[in-house]
Amino acid sequence: MPVNVAVLGTGNMGSAFVRGLLKRYGADVTVLAWDQRKDAHRYLPSEVKWCAPKEWFEGDTVPRVVVVAVKPQDMASALQPLAALHAGKAEVLWCSIAAGVTIAALGQLLGDSRHICRVMPNTPALIGEGVSAYALNDACTDDDASVAEHVLGACGEVVRVQEKLMDAVTGLSGSGPAYVYLFIEALIEGGVSAGLPYDTARRLAVQTVRGAAGMVEQTGEAPSVLKSAVMSPGGTTVRGLMALEEHRVKYAIIRAVADATRRARELGS
Repeated sequence: MPVNVAVLGTGNMGSAFVRGLLKRYGADVTVLAWDQRKDAHRYLPSEVKWCAPKEWFEGDTVPRVVVVAVKPQDMASALQPLAALHAGKAEVLWCSIAAGVTIAALGQLLGDSRHICRVMPNTPALIGEGVSAYALNDACTDDDASVAEHVLGACGEVVRVQEKLMDAVTGLSGSGPAYVYLFIEALIEGGVSAGLPYDTARRLAVQTVRGAAGMVEQTGEAPSVLKSAVMSPGGTTVRGLMALEEHRVKYAIIRAVADATRRARELGS
């Protein structure tokens, strides 16, 4: 699917989408980009067409998708000029990755008739292993959904949700990598405290988490079933799980997702 994509804001996440698109689709994608940092183009692949938004809607470079990767507090100043530039041009799918900025808020800036996509990616998109959840407004078509999945899929998995669930997505997968990093950090430090060299403990912890996630994905089994398969009566795993239960680790993780979701709602309001 050949497509023109413009990226506004080339920080970590914006750059991730730029690189993911070029790596996955090559010559089938044309990427335009702009950032208020004038030297930001130095860190982008040479295939990117670096040009100001006023040039995006001229000639044959009109983007099918505009990925808006600016901070929430910069959204108004970034989008209002773009809305005026786009007036009367071919329809564009506006994809915002700003946390907490609702479709209604984007509609006020762009116009409610515009095709708007709210996206929550996560940081593993930087290595092409992210997951992006997206929601569309009522103006969007089935083609918009296909295009959104095509573009967002360049950086990992894609899940479509109702917008009312986007805060829960933020609490789970948006914030989730930090929870996993904390768990990996704890595994490493536990290994070191048991006598392993740091590098060995790190290697074991990282592959253990990667392998366990792969088992959940590839077998299709519930995590509880796979957990039971590791447990031998009276064995080491049972003792370790008892320690985790004693310190309410499972509850703490559930609470982390719930509290992060609540905070996402607060920011959105």
